[in-house]
Amino acid sequence: MDPKVYDWLRAAHLIGDFLWVGAMFAVYWLLRFHTHAPKQAHEKLVLMERSMALMMDLASALAIGTGIALIIYRPGDGTIFSEKPAGWFHIKLTIIVLGLLSMHGMLRAKVKKFSDGKVPNVPQWQWTVILSSVVAVLIVVFVVRGAMTRGVAEEAAKKAAATMGAEPPPPPPK
Repeated sequence: MDPKVYDWLRAAHLIGDFLWVGAMFAVYWLLRFHTHAPKQAHEKLVLMERSMALMMDLASALAIGTGIALIIYRPGDGTIFSEKPAGWFHIKLTIIVLGLLSMHGMLRAKVKKFSDGKVPNVPQWQWTVILSSVVAVLIVVFVVRGAMTRGVAEEAAKKAAATMGAEPPPPPPK
């Protein structure tokens, strides 16, 4: 794959991620406000919730679709699984499936109930799960992935130095 196409896919994936999470935040808080709103605001709130939920669906489709494309196609070496430390990716996928996709489905079900005229309770723990999932994904992508990649690079440098009979280079300053 052309590296430019890969960059566009990555940009679309990030845009989809931000829109998806932003729409999840908005839908959650609209539902929370709806539980305390007067009856005359019901129709407008339902319209806003349904519109935002549709945006949440489209953004998740963009994020998941481009994510799958990024998994399958990488410039040069094939797939993401051919990368040496791919453990961070499995952690990220687990968080996405258990955290964000499950909350997406639960929020969608709440929007449907509100549209049918029922006003169920919107629990606080859903907000906690959404927020902790987003924070966990950011930690995995920026901290764990970097640590795994640095570890593999250091091991490769030591191995290369050992095969050439030289001393391994000193570790980089922190």
